[in-house]
Amino acid sequence: MTMKNALTLRNLYILLCAAALVLIGVKGYDMNRKIDWVATAGQYYDRKDLINAEEWYQKAAANRSIRYKEDLIASRLKELEPITSMRQSLSRLDQRAETAARNRDFDGLMNVYADLVAAKKEYMAASQPLAAYYPKISAMYGISEDLTKDFKQFQSLFYQQAKDQLAQGDVNDNAFKWNLLAIPAEFYGGAVAKSKQLSGKFQSYDEALMARMAGAGQYQNMLDWSLSMMTEYKSRSFKANWVKEKADSLTRTLLTKDVQGDQAANFAAHAKMYAAYMAGAGMKQSAVQDYITRQIGTWLKGADRKVKNHKYEEAIAIYQALSGYEDTEDKIKAAQLAWTVHDPVRLLQSADPSPSYDFVSGGADRFGGKAYAIGADGSNTVYFTRMNSDETVQGYSSHDFPQGAAIRKVSIEPSLSTGSTPVILVEADSTTRKALYAAYEVRENGMVQLFQLSADGYSVQSDKSLLVTNPEIGGDSVTGGMDAAGGTAPEVIYERRGDAYEFTGFQQDFTDIVATDLPSHPGEKVRFTIYIVQGGQGEALAEMEGSYIKLRGNFQFTEGSVTVIGTYNESEEMYPDGDQTVEPVNVPVVDVERLE
Repeated sequence: MTMKNALTLRNLYILLCAAALVLIGVKGYDMNRKIDWVATAGQYYDRKDLINAEEWYQKAAANRSIRYKEDLIASRLKELEPITSMRQSLSRLDQRAETAARNRDFDGLMNVYADLVAAKKEYMAASQPLAAYYPKISAMYGISEDLTKDFKQFQSLFYQQAKDQLAQGDVNDNAFKWNLLAIPAEFYGGAVAKSKQLSGKFQSYDEALMARMAGAGQYQNMLDWSLSMMTEYKSRSFKANWVKEKADSLTRTLLTKDVQGDQAANFAAHAKMYAAYMAGAGMKQSAVQDYITRQIGTWLKGADRKVKNHKYEEAIAIYQALSGYEDTEDKIKAAQLAWTVHDPVRLLQSADPSPSYDFVSGGADRFGGKAYAIGADGSNTVYFTRMNSDETVQGYSSHDFPQGAAIRKVSIEPSLSTGSTPVILVEADSTTRKALYAAYEVRENGMVQLFQLSADGYSVQSDKSLLVTNPEIGGDSVTGGMDAAGGTAPEVIYERRGDAYEFTGFQQDFTDIVATDLPSHPGEKVRFTIYIVQGGQGEALAEMEGSYIKLRGNFQFTEGSVTVIGTYNESEEMYPDGDQTVEPVNVPVVDVERLE
């Protein structure tokens, strides 16, 4: 072995011995420490300072340098296990809180708080024998102070978010509110302080945002936002009466401007939005709703008055404007109908707008419809238009009236019309009589002319026949109405035959008698049949059953049987056969009007 090798082995040995001595020293130190820690823990335990006792027993248990009173240590740690659990739990929560605050993890911090509350409930339960030590351990970690500091930071953060969002007009993100509400009341100084502080902040924010939306013309958005906020606040049991109050205030201002500007349509639209908002909020009445009801009623009454004053177009405009809030369809229809009845040319024009109508008239609730109108145009076309119950319009016309005749009047002939079938009477100038008359019956398939005649007048009798005064004789239907002298009968009868009226005879204005009864009918127009025994121009002598009657009139009387229409007014003496040697006889004299 060389000297070098001998020195190296010796040095190594020395080092190993030194290391062994160090290890022995360290182990001895640890052994002494464990003994001291157990003693210290025991002292704390004896003084009922179990928190420190648990800490020193834990340190002794972790020291494996010597087995020293292991059973005692284990027994004491088992007894003090609740304190161990408290320390471990709070330590973890403290670390989690620090991490959440550092990362601005609000949800994480809220979870820490929730777990802290759960831990406190668990460890301070009445059944927990070491519950009294929880507050002390909590204070050791300072977790409550840390949470207070962290939540204050988040409060400041959320208040700044509110300012930023308000400046930007962001109405959709309200998370900052719900986060602020989620922070426990204890970090605000109690429930009352929390409610007061947040109410002030939220009200300022909400009112400013709602005013901005309303000012920008976003009224519907404002109401939607208001309804959403009321729902959100209610779901969190947070009273926020200012939301409804501000919405009402802004609505009232907007509605007042509508009224001042006489903007009924805008008012109705805004009122409709507000009504939907009220329904969505589950509210049935409010001061704003009362105002809306009163104002709508005022406008409706005003429109009703305009209808009565025949300002139909203005009334309908109001009804239509208000239709955005309530159903005014019936009022619009009633006003339009009243307008049509008052101005029936509108109904004629609705059926055919091209003619220029004259002699227009009309009415309501007749002839199977809501309204009707009649008239004529420059070419003497006669028109009838009806508005049916379903508001459809039917128009009829006739071109049968003579174009050259100057129409005086177009009217409904009431005596010939029925409940469902009107008869239109047209009266025009006549060159030979007082007037030219024509009547048209309106049927579903068109208009039918019932009669057309020139006369001095006519009337409809109870049986619907016509009594015509001095009609112009010239048509085939009245030729038989001429008397023996070729004159025109003053009154004749027309009766309906199918679709037209025809001449049927003269008006019977006399009483049929036998000649022998003539003295009983003085001054009365009568008709009787007698035999003329002595004829002549202007007068004649007639005989019946031995009695004589003198006939007088502008006729050429001839012998024979004849029917006389006339009047007995006087009697005179005469000699039969002109023989004046005999006694004269007193005979009645009849002024003859017509011979048949």
